Amino acid sequence: MKHIMLVNAVHKEQMRMATVDEKGKLIEFNIQMTVREPINGNIYKGKVLKVERGLQAAFVDYGGVKDGFLPLRDVSSEYLTEPENGQAGGKPVLKSGQEIIVQVVREVTGNKGALLTSYISLPGRYLVLLPNKLCGGISRKIESEEDRQKIKSLMEQIKVPEDMGFIVRTAGINRTKPEIQRDYQFLMRLWKDIYKKAESASAPYFLYQETDFGVRSLRDYLTLEIDEILVDDVETFRKMRAYLKAVAPRHLRILKNYKDKVPIFERYELEEQIRVIYQERVELKSGGYIIINPTEAMITIDVNSGRGSNKRNIEETAFKTNVDACEEIARQLRLRDLGGLIVIDFIDMIDKKHIAEVEKAFKKGLSMDRARIQLSRISKFGLLELSRQKKQSTIQEISYITCPYCKGSGLRPSLEYASLGAYRKIESEAVKGIYSELKVSLPHEIAIYILNNKRSELLKLETNFGICLHIEGRSDMAWDKLEIQQSIKEQTLEASAMQEVPLLQLAEEPEPDSEVEAEADADVDVDGVVDTETVGVGEAPKKKSRRRPRHRKRKSPETSAENASPDNPVLETSSMDEALPMAVPPPRVQSPKFPAKPLKIISALPDEFFPVELSGDIFAPEPPPDEPTEDNQDQ
Repeated sequence: MKHIMLVNAVHKEQMRMATVDEKGKLIEFNIQMTVREPINGNIYKGKVLKVERGLQAAFVDYGGVKDGFLPLRDVSSEYLTEPENGQAGGKPVLKSGQEIIVQVVREVTGNKGALLTSYISLPGRYLVLLPNKLCGGISRKIESEEDRQKIKSLMEQIKVPEDMGFIVRTAGINRTKPEIQRDYQFLMRLWKDIYKKAESASAPYFLYQETDFGVRSLRDYLTLEIDEILVDDVETFRKMRAYLKAVAPRHLRILKNYKDKVPIFERYELEEQIRVIYQERVELKSGGYIIINPTEAMITIDVNSGRGSNKRNIEETAFKTNVDACEEIARQLRLRDLGGLIVIDFIDMIDKKHIAEVEKAFKKGLSMDRARIQLSRISKFGLLELSRQKKQSTIQEISYITCPYCKGSGLRPSLEYASLGAYRKIESEAVKGIYSELKVSLPHEIAIYILNNKRSELLKLETNFGICLHIEGRSDMAWDKLEIQQSIKEQTLEASAMQEVPLLQLAEEPEPDSEVEAEADADVDVDGVVDTETVGVGEAPKKKSRRRPRHRKRKSPETSAENASPDNPVLETSSMDEALPMAVPPPRVQSPKFPAKPLKIISALPDEFFPVELSGDIFAPEPPPDEPTEDNQDQ
């Protein structure tokens, strides 16, 4: 069956390659985005930052966003040095600070850095050159012993340096010596240029980038079945022509420049087939379907009978659906470029012959795959495990980004669940009692639900806690997010400010210099309330003192003894030579039982000592009944 290769490179932001058969069915597909250009296969000169013996790996700075991960088993012997002081059992080791040439084997994925190796491989059209690996081999895809013997005898005629190796690719079958010799010389010139750059550059340094998208498509996807290559971009067409002229001149006749006004993929009706690649569900001919679900650990594929179920014979239905699924799964693995551990859940079958037929059909479908695959057999639970080589990011990883709302899970809370969660957060803020106003921003649907279904609860919150609630809907908010702006009550602010600046801890006033000032101070009681007996009518009231009364200076023992009286007793102690006057506790003041006349706050200190603005009235306590007052004297 003849195939056609289509290269769509008109838009540099996204270049695509597709291979179709005579019926127009998509066989191979590859894509490259400029915003996420692949680094797999690039060669760098890196610097070893740290060697972790526990991990048996080293971290290398090669110039990427994250440091690369280099397993010690992939370190060439030319970079190993003898250990100092007999460490590591006398075995050669890799030291920190060394500069080595590394190649990216696996792209950066999530929190994992790029996987590196020091064994460089330069793929060509028919050969893969191994500059620092002493080995030679033939691709495992070539199973015919006759073909392998022909290739071995042909490679013996080509002189390869002793310090280099090579691998013959599947495209090298039935090729002549000049063709393979031409490909080998092309790779040798390429390696010499890379090595020359590395000698003069200091790490980290970028040495070699994978070839152009069109050239790479020829190198990896050009097979004997392809009899026509169409390219819709002139510049890409010239690069591909130059590559074929140097490596495979016989294929120049099938390379053509597509100049039709109809888009090249639209002409072959490929857009709909490409759209299916990004879907989770894929339909089968028999009426069944498969579900492809990539996860962090593995890729799971589930086979279902769907509309193709036959109630009369369940075994035949399961067998027919599984056989159709084998071909489609193998095709989807190629199109999506899925790699790593893959587990397929086939429909349970009882007949062992049917199980063997399904395994054989799946192995046949994988024969067209270029990647290295390790395949197991179907277990008693109907599961088949395989491991597929992952060369680059999957088609979805290249073209898609993770949803910022569901974080890639595909799920979000229901309207009722999200609304109740938002209401509880509003309630927890309102019950604190320190806010006068809350401005809440929510998604439109959740805001409407709360306003319509929780209106009575919102009114209770406003009434019980003296708060004003403002709820608004916004279209730019995630489904389960909300924003709350709080306004604190003025009384709470004043109370917190009074706690931060206690009035009793203010600086003391200087001692009075005259008898007049002393008498003025005597007119102010301990609590800072103006003595009503000393303030006459029409006189300006004296300011209240906000500080504790100053202790008088201690007198000598002789003076204290002379002034001693029943009203002023003297405390005698054996451990001290001085006698201190005993403090007489002030009379206990009872709180008034009826509203008293409020007094305005009068301060005896300058304004700068009171950074907090005071508000409210202080009620003068009711005087004790045993002390005479002006009102009693008048009576």
